[in-house]
Amino acid sequence: MNTTVFAGQLAAPVAIVLGIVICFLGYRILKLTLAITGLILGAAGGWAAGMSIAPASNGIALACAIAGGILGAVLCVWLFYLGVFLVGVSAGTVVAAAVFGGTGHQAAPLLLLVVAVAFGILALLLQKFMIVVSTAFSGSYLVVSGISHWAHLGHGDLPLWFDQLKSGSAGPSSYVLLAGWLILALFGVSFQYSSGRKREEPKPQETKPA
Repeated sequence: MNTTVFAGQLAAPVAIVLGIVICFLGYRILKLTLAITGLILGAAGGWAAGMSIAPASNGIALACAIAGGILGAVLCVWLFYLGVFLVGVSAGTVVAAAVFGGTGHQAAPLLLLVVAVAFGILALLLQKFMIVVSTAFSGSYLVVSGISHWAHLGHGDLPLWFDQLKSGSAGPSSYVLLAGWLILALFGVSFQYSSGRKREEPKPQETKPA
């Protein structure tokens, strides 16, 4: 089996489930969100490392992905500010990649890096706001990307990044994905803030009858 297809089949259902959790409960379960962020980033890095070590072996790549995911999750929970920074970095990368990829353009790696770091710094400065926004947009991205892989939209063998469309190749399905990502992300932001307000509202005190 092609390693990219294998990665996509493995990543798509996991991305959908984790995306829903992050999109709607990101700030409420912050420690778990940090762990999931570290898990995803660590697993992606581990998979890439495993493929560079043994390009023909899915088993080695999978083992490296599992090890990297566990290490990333532990570090993001243990080092709180690192986790918050990486939540912002993930969202910045997602936003830039989604906008450029969904409209059929290729973002320069330097631009992706600048946007990602900027989001990471903002996450440290404006923690609650940026965590809510970042988790909603990142979670929505995982959901839409996973669904698009299952639906075989565009290049169905690529798991995420809106099928990494080449410059000028955006079609109707690309804009549908982009619109779905934005709508779900905004709904996630609204849900997180509304549920947060309900939890913070004091309960009315009961008055005993005289």
